[in-house]
Amino acid sequence: MAPSVRTLARRARRQVLRPPRFLARAARASGPEREAVIQAAKAAVAAALAWLLSRWVLESPQPWLAPYAAVFLVVQVTIYRSVRDAGQQLAVVATGVVLALVATLLTDQVVVGLAVVVLVGMLLSRLRMFGEHGQWVAVTALILVSQAGPEASSPVSAVVRLAEIAVGAVVGVVVNMLVLPPVYQRDATAALTGVAGRLADLLRRMASSLREDQEARADLAHDWLHRARGLADEARRARDSASWARESLRLNPVRRRQRTADPAAVLGPAADAVVEVSSHVVDLCEATVDAAEQQDEARADEDETTEGGEPGLDPLFVGSFADLLDHLAAAMEEIRDDPAAMSPQADRHPPGTGALELMSAVHREAAQRLPGSTGEVRAGWSVEGALLNAAQRAVVDLTGRRPGSSE
Repeated sequence: MAPSVRTLARRARRQVLRPPRFLARAARASGPEREAVIQAAKAAVAAALAWLLSRWVLESPQPWLAPYAAVFLVVQVTIYRSVRDAGQQLAVVATGVVLALVATLLTDQVVVGLAVVVLVGMLLSRLRMFGEHGQWVAVTALILVSQAGPEASSPVSAVVRLAEIAVGAVVGVVVNMLVLPPVYQRDATAALTGVAGRLADLLRRMASSLREDQEARADLAHDWLHRARGLADEARRARDSASWARESLRLNPVRRRQRTADPAAVLGPAADAVVEVSSHVVDLCEATVDAAEQQDEARADEDETTEGGEPGLDPLFVGSFADLLDHLAAAMEEIRDDPAAMSPQADRHPPGTGALELMSAVHREAAQRLPGSTGEVRAGWSVEGALLNAAQRAVVDLTGRRPGSSE
């Protein structure tokens, strides 16, 4: 069914209002919108400066390669990436210039020259030295052959083109370095602390429900599993943000002026720990779903017994395990409040120390209820083992120690 006129009008109105709203958000507060506006303005300034310098210094009548190279380097959102890509950009465009020169020297036919530079340029673009910018070898050569005409066959003109590229590259790097150089540590910190807080909330809810019901409820367990998987994805994105923050400080003069803390030492260990814990929380939730499904199956057929014993989780285990979940939640809250707590240089016990101590006690209690000790066999033991295994891995990733190990 085709959308109504009113629906189309509403969609068109949203599209028309999107740019003003984008600019309003950029003016109102810092964030991705303001960063995008800043990068666009920097690219415009770099393009204009590169054009003017090429006209004044090289006396080139149409120095389009200079702003082209400058914009390509400014739109890289970290200074390190601009410097790193400067060499690749120079190699890419220089190869395109040389390819255009060779093609026009070999043939006077523009059509033949275009076919040659596109064919060879696309093959050369696969070279690793060009990185992700290799396709611009063919594009640069194609533009030169199609627009420059006989001038493309002049070695002097080729040298001037290469000089334009160098001017543009220098301008792009300098503008990105000196004009509001980007630092993304605040965004990375917000992403990391946000997911750590939400993991803590999920663990608290799981503990509270287990204490209240003394068993795993299927409806809640599936909801926990869905949330845990989403948080695991979010944790991986937060770790990527921490890596981005670390890169944004490389070669950045803001770091020297403001003595910005190194996110590699502050955010890196915390981000790694949150990612690992989030994956173990997914395992916890999967085991809880298994426990809930076993209990539902037992209720559906009350006349049958499973393995000769009671199905489900032991009430003693449930209480201790709920306490363990609370301790893991407290560790996540500690990381949320102070990501530096996971730093090797932190003069404090790592988050999860309380969970480590309780984990040892839970292991001892579980050992006393093993089949070899009591002769009783319960289906719930397999689920309890899975829960303990996932929780133990989370504790080890937080503290670097196994339950029962010495300092």
